Amino acid sequence: MNAYRGGPFQEALSGVTNLNNTWYDGVAYQKYGFDYVPGAQGEIVWNVGDDTTWKLDARAVGPNGNIGQRVIPEEPMTMIFNFGMSNTFTHINFTGLAALLPATMRIDYIRIYQDGDGYIGCDPPDYPTTDYIAQHPKAYLNREKVKWADTGYEWPKNTLVDGCT
Repeated sequence: MNAYRGGPFQEALSGVTNLNNTWYDGVAYQKYGFDYVPGAQGEIVWNVGDDTTWKLDARAVGPNGNIGQRVIPEEPMTMIFNFGMSNTFTHINFTGLAALLPATMRIDYIRIYQDGDGYIGCDPPDYPTTDYIAQHPKAYLNREKVKWADTGYEWPKNTLVDGCT
């Protein structure tokens, strides 16, 4: 499961969990979720069923070399559910898995809850994403555009590099 912030400054925070092979092709279903607390002291806890399987706290994205403190993002993000596999990230246990491929990932429903403290919605005042997406439709509505440079839009400016406010 990934917590993903798109756009030209893409961030992905991922958790890896081995899953039961019977959870594919509609044979059985499982609950997945994460608890998400944004900010410099925040954390993300991934769950499969009622079990915590992975936890990341703000220390994992703290200052490192020439990279300053990063925070668990407050901006609206996208959840990605897929069969993405890569031996470069973790070992893949193919025992019993090969017979299931190609497989279909069936999702009964996805439920998202948001803490009631503060703003509730997908367009918070500090991160006006709705207007930004509306002004950049080629970047957000065309699946074929995978690089910001391919959209024809100017690279966004930021206070750290460009000194803008």
